[in-house]
Amino acid sequence: MRKHHQPERNGYTFTEMVIVLLCWSILLSCFIPLQYRTYQKLEADLTLQQLKEDLLLTQHLSMNDHVYYTLNFDQESGGYVLYDTKERKPIFTRKLPEQWAMRLTTLQPTVRFNQKGIIQKAGTMYLYAPNKTYKIVFPFGSSRLRIEEI
Repeated sequence: MRKHHQPERNGYTFTEMVIVLLCWSILLSCFIPLQYRTYQKLEADLTLQQLKEDLLLTQHLSMNDHVYYTLNFDQESGGYVLYDTKERKPIFTRKLPEQWAMRLTTLQPTVRFNQKGIIQKAGTMYLYAPNKTYKIVFPFGSSRLRIEEI
């Protein structure tokens, strides 16, 4: 009686490979939209935090250096500039992320503070992100701004 020697299997069949690739593609297609939503939320959080900090800087410079610092909003370019009107030079310029827009409603394009840190003209503006709208209120008094998600 002769024993038949069966060859060893060292690899995967084509069918097994297709099944594994199909499973991976289904898993990846579930996680990619999740990653994009997470990216958009992080981008919005960072943009709004940067705006708060820039407004706080404008307020502090107006209180501690001189009152000629302004934060100038430009709806067309979708950004703002911290400007020193005494020295006639911009300190920095910030752009909103792509696909974002701003609309000034009652807020004047130029925001300035007095020596006590009180905004000279209060108002409201809107920031439009791809999936959300933010109402930004610059109230009277020494508080800087309030952000409401609409």
